[in-house]
Amino acid sequence: MALETNGKGNMHGDVVNTDAYDGRHTLIIGEVNTGKTRLTEAVLAAWCRQGRSEEIVVLDLAPVTVGRIGGRLHRPAAFQGVYCVIEIVPPRLNARTEEEAETLAAANAQAIEKLFQDPHIKSCDILIINDVTLYLQAGDYGRLRAVIQPIETVLINAYYGSSFPDYRLSKQERRHTDRLIHDCDEIIRLPR
Repeated sequence: MALETNGKGNMHGDVVNTDAYDGRHTLIIGEVNTGKTRLTEAVLAAWCRQGRSEEIVVLDLAPVTVGRIGGRLHRPAAFQGVYCVIEIVPPRLNARTEEEAETLAAANAQAIEKLFQDPHIKSCDILIINDVTLYLQAGDYGRLRAVIQPIETVLINAYYGSSFPDYRLSKQERRHTDRLIHDCDEIIRLPR
């Protein structure tokens, strides 16, 4: 069962204690604009300051910022790991109908699965996934679990809230996120 925190115990100003993340599967969840990506960036920067960036693979599944929603990770200058990104279309922000949102979500899931095949993932010590939400909307949870399970240290962030319409894809996303919450060692819920 996952240990839940509010994320505040791991940060002192801009300094992150990476001991709280090393050797664990950690999931950061919250509403839009609660700092999920910023906290992920802070942990990434701390690992880079420790000279561990070459151990890291980043899968950035976030769309380019739309208004104040979304946004890719900013990597520190010292980052020497593997950064994988793909063009993503945020379904709930771009679709005019629920059916169109499902079509966009399915296309995103197919594109993301290509990233899962990157050979660097199998040999990395640290895997970071920014905005796994875009995969959970239409992806195969078993496939995601197979990617992350063998890796010692995993840091993932995901939207978990009620800001978007209650589409079928939102319900699937919520079910899959609940499964991910159960499968991770620590859950950090960021308050609104």
